[in-house]
Amino acid sequence: MRIFLFCLAIYSFCFVCLHADDVAPKQTSTKSSLNLEVTEYLPGQDPVTFRWPTHVAFGPNNQEIVTDLKNNRLMFRDSSTGLLKPSPIALRGPHSVVYNPKDKLYYANDTDNHRIISFANLSNQTITAQTKEVAGIPLKRPHDTVVDPATGWIYAINPNSGHVFRFTSIGKDESVIKVPVQGYARALTFANGALYVIGSAKGRIVEVVDWDTPAFKIHDSFDPTRRSGPAGSWAKTGLVLNDAEFFNGFWYATSYFTKSYAGATDYNKHKFIRFKTFEDFISGKWVDLNYMVPSGMTPYYLTVNRGNLYLAIFNHSQPSIGDSILQFTCSSK
Repeated sequence: MRIFLFCLAIYSFCFVCLHADDVAPKQTSTKSSLNLEVTEYLPGQDPVTFRWPTHVAFGPNNQEIVTDLKNNRLMFRDSSTGLLKPSPIALRGPHSVVYNPKDKLYYANDTDNHRIISFANLSNQTITAQTKEVAGIPLKRPHDTVVDPATGWIYAINPNSGHVFRFTSIGKDESVIKVPVQGYARALTFANGALYVIGSAKGRIVEVVDWDTPAFKIHDSFDPTRRSGPAGSWAKTGLVLNDAEFFNGFWYATSYFTKSYAGATDYNKHKFIRFKTFEDFISGKWVDLNYMVPSGMTPYYLTVNRGNLYLAIFNHSQPSIGDSILQFTCSSK
């Protein structure tokens, strides 16, 4: 998620403002005065239709994988110039997938089947291993799965209980800790050598300082509402974090703001923000980037790859209308 210049009053803007029940336009490119440029990366010219894409992952040899939640599938292509094709791996409501170069396996959370699976090839149905519990704790709608690239440790999360799991492969070196997220928690992030647990309902980011103790450092977002929820709006709930990712010297964070949960309040304000330090996050000194995401679209998981930041967005009320993967690139001044 290095230093950009910011002037909110001056930017070029290519999106047409929409309500959630409008048809989102095909995005070309938006370049802001932060020296940050956004384009629609997928589907782009690909004829595929997403229904609630939640995540994009990157595998070996430039492979790209989109988790297409409401279509119950993974879509993949072997290069950025190819067309996406569906994997035959059977899933229900998946949220994310990660490739582990240590064992050359993919790990996916099969959320609505309450399991985590591993497999070696997206092109066939073969599952290498699967489990419905880790370290003796049942998996209950597991969401995000991430890998520490330095060690090969794999992490997953139960969103309702705050249980975070660690293992080197399914059934091996398993352990679990309970993280003080204070409510629903959707995501995990591995950044700068540390694991962060994204507490959605509280708008809280918890750094795991020591796994074995365990020990944590808690960062609570500025929240004038003093309320929480699984979704909402800035005026009703404060931040309801979907994810946070560190990219190019800044943290970027998304929130689950939608028209249906927002009621009469603004469902775009602060749904996508950027901040420099956790002190800024705590004090509310962040930059609101919601203008870089089409109005009414929910921004979900973030991914950093090869000097770019990627963001999965979807239409909460009308799946497939505007659902896409955005790419953010640092542009020259």
